[in-house]
Amino acid sequence: MADAEQPSAEELKPKGGVMGTMLMLGAVSLVASALGFVAPYLVINYLSASETEKTAQPPSTPAFVAFGETVVNLDDGKLTRYLRVSVTLQVDENDVQQITKDMEKNKAILKSWLLSYLSDKTMDDIRGAAGQNRLRREIHGYFNSVLFPEGDDKVQDILFEEFNIQ
Repeated sequence: MADAEQPSAEELKPKGGVMGTMLMLGAVSLVASALGFVAPYLVINYLSASETEKTAQPPSTPAFVAFGETVVNLDDGKLTRYLRVSVTLQVDENDVQQITKDMEKNKAILKSWLLSYLSDKTMDDIRGAAGQNRLRREIHGYFNSVLFPEGDDKVQDILFEEFNIQ
């Protein structure tokens, strides 16, 4: 009876043969290739996070630099509508003096571009919050490119203190 309870050598052989081995190798290679794709991203994120912690600066205090008022005729068939906008730049408190100096030096270029840019707009272009946000974003990009050609975006935002359409 003891012999009947012990499994024979044939019963101990693994079942599945070649097909089971192929599935096992496929699963292992799938996991290995997934690790091959994910590992570099994990390493890069870890390194950039540690560098960010080293160079982290305290949050900046916003300051505001007035650019001034601009009045333009909108691109309307009869030129009967005009836009009056007062622009203020939001900057870091530490950069106020430099930005004020650079803005005064380039005021003619910035004002001329702003006049041309705004006078090319129609009522549909500037209507609503979406139109105003588009204007702010494009003005922001141009001002940063003129004031800081080396690529430092020190103008954080463009604010409209006045936005009147007549």
